[in-house]
Amino acid sequence: MQGLSRARALGVLGAIAAATPLVVRTAQSAAREDPADIKLLNSLLDTANAGVALYNSAITANVLSAPVAVTIGQFAGDHAAHRDALIALISSSGGQPNASAAAQAPTPPHSDAELLPAALAFERQATGVYLSSIAEFKNRDYAKTAASILGVDAAHVALLAEALRQNPAFPTNFVTA
Repeated sequence: MQGLSRARALGVLGAIAAATPLVVRTAQSAAREDPADIKLLNSLLDTANAGVALYNSAITANVLSAPVAVTIGQFAGDHAAHRDALIALISSSGGQPNASAAAQAPTPPHSDAELLPAALAFERQATGVYLSSIAEFKNRDYAKTAASILGVDAAHVALLAEALRQNPAFPTNFVTA
């Protein structure tokens, strides 16, 4: 085990000193979060929960081909990560995250051919939801989070459209809300 060197101690102290303003600023902004922002974050949480429910129902039905199951599992993981990040944002801002939408799980598909068009429709809708939220957030860090999630969901759209041989991936040249 390494001892605590002077350089390491100074490095730790420097990191703490550098992070302190960010922590104070975050705590101050959390104390004055706009209720509309919290409501909008919860709306995005509902979308993330719907993605998790859609993909998990498809996986547990055990009717997908192996390649589709792997990809859908990755999509489920992405939506679960989005869900967890949104829950953390809402909670750290003093809000109450919406209850999970798992109880509203969709009817499981019977095949790849049944799931893929439904997944594409969902992902297109999700990109629109995240897009429309960006301009509404007063807290620009929340807008950045929504934009980051939008990028991942747009990649899902592209992959699903390719699998279904639908070109272009979006009906217009733009993601629309």
